[in-house]
Amino acid sequence: MLDLLISTVTQGCIYALLSYGIYITYQILDFPDLTVDGSFPLGAAVTAVLLTNGCNPYLTLLAATACGALAGLATGLIHVRLH
Repeated sequence: MLDLLISTVTQGCIYALLSYGIYITYQILDFPDLTVDGSFPLGAAVTAVLLTNGCNPYLTLLAATACGALAGLATGLIHVRLH
């Protein structure tokens, strides 16, 4: 029972971070940016592919972070340059 409680609290904390990202883009920046919704699955997919192919977990973390950052950069450039 304690394991279920710990995993539930852990998932809740992860989803709280996701909701903060969405809140910031909708309320504070007044821009409906859905990069937050797409960058987490992108990072998970990159992590899964690299770990399945036997890559170092630390390099996998860096690669997933870089892919998420590139997704945010692409969204930012599209918003700024193309309005």
